[in-house]
Amino acid sequence: MPAGEHKITASKNGELAELTVQVTEEIVNALNKSLEEIKAQGFEAYFDFNHDDKEACGWVQSFFWGGEDPKTGGIRAKVVWTEDGAKAIKGGSYKRFSPSFLTDAKGRVIGTTPNAGGLVNRPAFREIAAVMAAKEITNSDLRFVSASEMPEEARCKPNKNKIMSEDEKKKMDQLEAENKELKEMVASLKSKYKAMEEDNKKMKSDAKDREINDLVASAVNAKKITAKDDKAINALKAIASVDLVNAKAFIESMPVHAADGLTAPITPKNQSDTKQVKASDQMYAFVAEIKAKNPGMSGQDAFEAARSARPELFK
Repeated sequence: MPAGEHKITASKNGELAELTVQVTEEIVNALNKSLEEIKAQGFEAYFDFNHDDKEACGWVQSFFWGGEDPKTGGIRAKVVWTEDGAKAIKGGSYKRFSPSFLTDAKGRVIGTTPNAGGLVNRPAFREIAAVMAAKEITNSDLRFVSASEMPEEARCKPNKNKIMSEDEKKKMDQLEAENKELKEMVASLKSKYKAMEEDNKKMKSDAKDREINDLVASAVNAKKITAKDDKAINALKAIASVDLVNAKAFIESMPVHAADGLTAPITPKNQSDTKQVKASDQMYAFVAEIKAKNPGMSGQDAFEAARSARPELFK
C-alpha cells in the first residue's frame, strides 16, 4: 500500500464504494497483529490472482514499513511466492498488486483477511476485494474473516487466544452446564426406551406362549389329543409357533379320539394304506416323529425339518 492519503474505489460488502485511506507506518502493527490472529484460527494469509480467491500466488510472512518514498516505501509484505506466482511475475503476466484489508466505521485500516490481496493488472486500489466496514471495533475483538469466507469447521472452532470477560465466562459456564444436563437427559431417555423395548418384546413373547398353550388346551379339551401325549403336544406347539392360524385349522381337521383318552394311531401299520389317511394327520405325525428322534430339537426346528423332508405333506 503506497504511503499517504488515497481516494480509492473499492468493493465494500459486494458493492463499489469510495474510500479515503490514510496509509501510515502505524497500520503495520495492526496488519501484523491480524496476521497472527489469522494463524491462530488455523489459516495462513495468502495472495491470489485477480481477487478470485482460488489458487494462491504467494504466502504472506509479515508486513513492514518501507518509508515515505512513493516507489519503494509504504506498507510492504514479505512473501514466499508459489511456482505459479513466480512464473506469472517473471513472465510478465501480472505487473500490479491490489491489497485486501479491513476498515472500521471511520474508514481506518485495522487489519487484513486470510486472502490479503492479489496480483492484478488494474492498478492500486481498484475493485478491491473484502474491504469490510463494521461498527467501532478494537483490535482485541476483531474477527478477520467473514462467515462466508470461513469453512464450517473453522467457524465452529473457538479462538483459544481470546480473553473472555466475566459475563462471557458466566454465559459459557451456564451453556456448558445446560449442555451436560441435556446429555444426561438424552442418556436417561435412551435407557428408559431400551427398557421399554425389552419389556414390550417379553410381553409379546409371553402373549404368544399363552396363545399356544391355550390352543393346546383346547385340543386336549376337544379330545383331539391327550394331555399325556407329549410328542403330539410338542408337534402341535411347533406348528403353532410358525403359523398359529394353520395350527387351529389343523386341530379342527383332527379326529376325536375314544373316551378312554388314548390317541388313535395316525400312521397306519400298513404303509401301503397311507393314501387313506388325511394329509394333515400325516403332517402332524411326521412332525411328532422328527421331534421324538431329536429330543433336543425345538418345536419350530422339528416343523421345518419335517417340511424339508416331506414337502408334499405341507402343501
